[in-house]
Amino acid sequence: MAERSRSSRRCAVAVNPQCRGSRGGVGVDRISGLANDLLGHILSFVPALEAVRSSALSRRWRRAWTHTPDLKISDELHQDRFLDFARAVLAQYGAPDIPSLNVTIGCRPNLGPATTAWLCDAMARVVGSICVEMDRYSLDQLVLPRSLQAKAMILNLSANFYEKPLLIFPEPPEAAAFGRLAELSLSNLKLQIYGFGEFLSSCFPQLRKLHLRNVCNATGKQGLWPLILHMDMLEELKVDDVFQLMLLQVVAANLRLLTVSHCFKSLAALTTDTLVKISAPRLEVISWSGRFPKQLNFLTDVRCVRRLSGLLVYWPNILTIEYSLPDVVQFLETCSGADQLDVCVHIPDGWNPSMLAREDFMEHIPCLPNIRTLSLTIIAILRWLRCPIGPTVFSFLRRCPNLTLLHIDVSTLHQLTRQNRYIIVFPDDDDKTEAAKPSQGQECDPWQPPKDQMQLGSLREIRISGFVGTDPEMELANLLFGVGAARPALERISISSFAQLSDRMDRIALKMKARFPFKGGRWETSQWGEITWTKNIDGL
Repeated sequence: MAERSRSSRRCAVAVNPQCRGSRGGVGVDRISGLANDLLGHILSFVPALEAVRSSALSRRWRRAWTHTPDLKISDELHQDRFLDFARAVLAQYGAPDIPSLNVTIGCRPNLGPATTAWLCDAMARVVGSICVEMDRYSLDQLVLPRSLQAKAMILNLSANFYEKPLLIFPEPPEAAAFGRLAELSLSNLKLQIYGFGEFLSSCFPQLRKLHLRNVCNATGKQGLWPLILHMDMLEELKVDDVFQLMLLQVVAANLRLLTVSHCFKSLAALTTDTLVKISAPRLEVISWSGRFPKQLNFLTDVRCVRRLSGLLVYWPNILTIEYSLPDVVQFLETCSGADQLDVCVHIPDGWNPSMLAREDFMEHIPCLPNIRTLSLTIIAILRWLRCPIGPTVFSFLRRCPNLTLLHIDVSTLHQLTRQNRYIIVFPDDDDKTEAAKPSQGQECDPWQPPKDQMQLGSLREIRISGFVGTDPEMELANLLFGVGAARPALERISISSFAQLSDRMDRIALKMKARFPFKGGRWETSQWGEITWTKNIDGL
């Protein structure tokens, strides 16, 4: 209490209009002279507890927090009396309608029925955005109010991926119960409605963005359930980690973005005829990661699709090639009009030169003459890799002869394990910047690409990220812009590394200049550690 009083006195001195200036004059309190709306906007950037404490600064600040447009209520600073504080904040708020409400709960005693009842009452007053997130544990269940005025709602009801509390919608809902809601995001929860898609289609007529993540259905047989959406206003649909889907059917005239990530992979789904049917004549971006359904049907022309992202391609592996490659091939053939492609290439540990003989693997990939921008993420552990990564990149470049922009991310090569991308292992550094080689067998020889099979005359820019300067990475650079690689339109090369290696970048830059002394351009190192080559304006 004494510490709180001292803190309040210090704050009061800072804004008191009678405080002395540094030269003995009277200071001017310009902040307290602001309008209530501006003071409320300033206080919206701090937690509600700190905003309420600002009332002790002066009489002018006593009720300023009641005008904040964004209430951030958390139990982090007052775990034992969270509910009393939360009730008092809503009771004293200056208006019946709350523009925005953000609630974060991380203490288990605060997750009982009384809290869920308070949440229901609070959400009914919000006219802007609602965000409810569990920081450590999970609610037992959450009952939504019979009607909502909010325009956006984000619910993440569990911090544990495997614990899913029940989300209960009012039954029967009022005709316009959710008519204002334009954005809805549901994560880590269970639904009590089998026909959830039909419910959304009829009760959420203005919904433009829908995101479902780790959502299951408590009523489906073996956990399987369909998601059938007929929503004319829907523009963005993201379905992530919904393992038990057996049917995804979308009819949306204004849908622009479709994301499906790691669905259809529960044990029950693997033995069911899973189906995806999409009718979206304005679809522009499709992001698909993980397993495909047994049937994937686009009911409208997909020539309007411009970008394909998230695709996972497993390099020749007896365990994965049979089920992954045909689906990827069919997907690429269906969306052949796209001009941007983002692909993650998984290379198995212990990949050896004998696997290079499987040329039939990439022969199944169709030619993609419309692709102008290609982004490749190479996923492999360099210390287990016994072959260069050049053949992987080369195989994709052959399929995209009209590229103008190429981005290659090799940062995952330096991970300690595939499971943790935050633990990075770098090769030893020495004065000559000769980076340590990965563990290689005697069968690994330098790979030389056949130059006559890859002429990228339109390529204008190359980006490489996660570059450290190891031998496999230098061989990749040699493939892209080394001696003999004809790139008449090339204007820029940018190479970035890790922040931890900022002290090495100058030496790596010297190595690049010595290895690739281009004419008609210049190598430079920026203050952020990025190595760039830029073509001279006159080309000389």
